[in-house]
Amino acid sequence: MLKTITAYSFFVALHVLNANLSLAETPKPSVGVWLADAIVERHQPTIDALTHHGWDHSNSIVLHGIEKIYAQYRKPTYFRYIKRYADEYIDDEGNISGLLTTLDGMHPGVICLFLYEQTGEEKYRLAAKTMRDHLLGTDAKPSVFAKTPDGLYWHKNNEKYKNVSSVDGLYMKDPFLVRYGVTFGEPETIAAATEQVKLIAARSFNIRSNLAFHAWSYSRDRAWADSITGQSTQHWSRASGWFAMALIDILEFLPQNHADYVAIRYMYQRLAQGLANAQNPSDGLWYQVLDKFSSEGNYPEISGSGMIIYALQKGVDLELLPAKYSEVTRRGWNAIQPYIKTYHDDGPQITSIAPGMSAKINYLDYVSIKPIDVPQAGAKQYSHGYIGVLMASSVME
Repeated sequence: MLKTITAYSFFVALHVLNANLSLAETPKPSVGVWLADAIVERHQPTIDALTHHGWDHSNSIVLHGIEKIYAQYRKPTYFRYIKRYADEYIDDEGNISGLLTTLDGMHPGVICLFLYEQTGEEKYRLAAKTMRDHLLGTDAKPSVFAKTPDGLYWHKNNEKYKNVSSVDGLYMKDPFLVRYGVTFGEPETIAAATEQVKLIAARSFNIRSNLAFHAWSYSRDRAWADSITGQSTQHWSRASGWFAMALIDILEFLPQNHADYVAIRYMYQRLAQGLANAQNPSDGLWYQVLDKFSSEGNYPEISGSGMIIYALQKGVDLELLPAKYSEVTRRGWNAIQPYIKTYHDDGPQITSIAPGMSAKINYLDYVSIKPIDVPQAGAKQYSHGYIGVLMASSVME
């Protein structure tokens, strides 16, 4: 009897030990999963319930971030959520309702490519072609997108942006164009993208700080534009984040034997140096105006910080940056965590996010626009708060 009890006790103890070990080995949900789950639950039936902007980057940037989390965890709810949004606008022939004539409206093209790669459905290939043709034009239907006399796309086709280009415009169109050109064997589409990268970099990149100015005016007649260079005056965090993500996402797909690969890689590596130097050594974050983190009124900007973390860590992962940059990204990722609060629905709230903004006249104009939270009660919602954390999570967790 004693032997039976002892054996039974041993079995129970072993079972409890195994259970505890199993619990200990079960990873907690990542920040990315926590955020992606919350977005899907909060904004139904599609992400457009958050923005009401239709076929536009303010929706697709969030879905692209969820796509990155889906690649890690393969949760079907993420895929269905992305597909449901796209199917609201894409018909069976690949026509897209609500096309915009802004570079921001080009970003959903990456969603078309993602869905085609995942499903093989012809309508998504045709939709991606629709996006490509909408920007670049065809023999039968020329592009309606305006360019500066020296070949850069205006950021938006309106008077406010006449002859104005912005570094964040690269992210909205050029990773899509490169990926499209590589996927479907169109070298001319790749070349159209890399030419835009070289043009804007030559006009907006600051070789002293290794950072990019927010915008550039061909006419040099804007209040924010330098009368000699046409450059804006400040290095805005999120514009630099978009720029950095554009370069690394292009390099991920651009063939290494392409004529522009070395130039774009060099540009990315120079920018990486500037971004690493712009990290605030006291807290590990990047600020609204990057190179003035200790100036009065400046504040941590979490969307740009997340984008920069993604762009630098992905560079390490692709062996385009030395491993020491992981120290920069790890410190930045740890520093972001206190800015991720728990909202009243038990999902995450991302704090200290700069609202959307065009180029400003000076430093004070940038920092006078105070940060917001995403989500926030009773006010306009900004999807930009989600994207940086999603992208950073996808490479840091």
